[in-house]
Amino acid sequence: MKELAALGAGLAIAAVAALWFTTGPVVVGAEVKPLQPSANMPAFRPVSTELAGPAGRGIR
Repeated sequence: MKELAALGAGLAIAAVAALWFTTGPVVVGAEVKPLQPSANMPAFRPVSTELAGPAGRGIR
């Protein structure tokens, strides 16, 4: 039974490899660019002093 499973797996791998090489793999020319910040991306902004509370109250 294991021999039959191994034969089936081998045939599946061979079929995928044959399909890959006969159709010609598509090579995508991806251009690598450094990451740039986007204006659409949400960002953390400092809280205004009105919402933060009085200036005299600090964390102690």
